[in-house]
Amino acid sequence: MTVQHIVMLEFNDGVAEDAKMAALQSVHALQGKIDGIEGVTSGKDFSGRAGDFTHSVIVTMRDKDVLADYGPHPAHKEVQGILGPIVKTLWVIDFEPS
Repeated sequence: MTVQHIVMLEFNDGVAEDAKMAALQSVHALQGKIDGIEGVTSGKDFSGRAGDFTHSVIVTMRDKDVLADYGPHPAHKEVQGILGPIVKTLWVIDFEPS
């Protein structure tokens, strides 16, 4: 069953918008690097209802096995290295759509 991996991001103060977008593009590039990623979408919150969380990413994966391989995958570790210095808080939720 398909898995949705949702990440909400609160960036550090002073991070330029182009740096944020470049970081999100690195997440999009995972689709070509990790087998089983079926799609990646991301965007900036326009409503302000998420408090200090300004951006979100949704990674659609084939199944839970892909999610299990995703965390330790070298390409994902590389993205974590890009996001780590510029992200203050990151929340993640994973679920199988019903």
